[in-house]
Amino acid sequence: MTHPIAAALRSAAAEQRCAACAAAAEDPSAVLLVDPLVAALADRDARVVRAAASALERIGRQHEAVLVALRPALRSEDPRQRFEAAWTWARLEPPPIKLLPAVVSALEDLAGDARTRAARLLVELTRLHGEVAPVVRSLVAADQPARVRAIGLTAMREIAPDSDAARRAHLAASRDPDPGLARIALTGLAALAPAHRRNRSRPARRPAARRARCARARRAERCRSERARRSGAGAALSGFR
Repeated sequence: MTHPIAAALRSAAAEQRCAACAAAAEDPSAVLLVDPLVAALADRDARVVRAAASALERIGRQHEAVLVALRPALRSEDPRQRFEAAWTWARLEPPPIKLLPAVVSALEDLAGDARTRAARLLVELTRLHGEVAPVVRSLVAADQPARVRAIGLTAMREIAPDSDAARRAHLAASRDPDPGLARIALTGLAALAPAHRRNRSRPARRPAARRARCARARRAERCRSERARRSGAGAALSGFR
C-alpha cells in the first residue's frame, strides 16, 4: 500500500506537493518517505524543491537514511537534482569534497536563488578544502558560460576579496558582452574597491614614516653636536686653569 504522503508528492498540483513535503517531516514514519522526497528535489516547481530540501534536512537530523538516499542523487541525470542533493547534504554536515563534481557540473543549469546558494556552497567547500580554490578560479575563465562565470565571481568575492586574482576576474568580466555578467562584475568590483584602496594607501604612509625617521635623525645629530660643543667648551675652560 502506498503511503498517502508519498501519493500526495505525485499530485498534479504543486500546492499539494508542497504540503506533502511539509507533512512528511512531521510524520512518524518520515524515514519511509526519504526516497520520494529525494525524487522531489527534481520537481519542476522551485517551491516544491525548497519544501523537499527542508523536509530532508529536518528528517536527516534524526536519520542517517537521508545521506544514504542523497548519495545516488549526486549522480542524477538532472543537474538541478544533483545540486539540490549536494546542497541538502551540506546542511546536514560539513560538506565533503565529494560534493564538488555535483555542484560544478550543475552550475550552467541553475536559476534563481539556486545560483546564490551554489556560490555559497563553493565558498564553504573552499574554506574546508583548499584544493577547491583553483576550481573556483577556473570558473571565471573567459571560455566559461556567463552564468557559470557569474557564480564563480560571487564565490571569489567571498573567498579572497583582497586578491589581485579576484580584481582581475571582475575587470575582465565587466567588459563581457553579456549584460547580466557585466553588471554583476561591475557591482562586485565596487565591493572590492575599498580593499583595493586600502592596499594602495599603504605606500602613501611611507613618506610620513620617512619624515619621522629624518626628524629623529636630526634630533640625534643635534644632541651629538650639543654634546661635542659642551665637551669642547669644557676642554677650553680647562686650559684656563
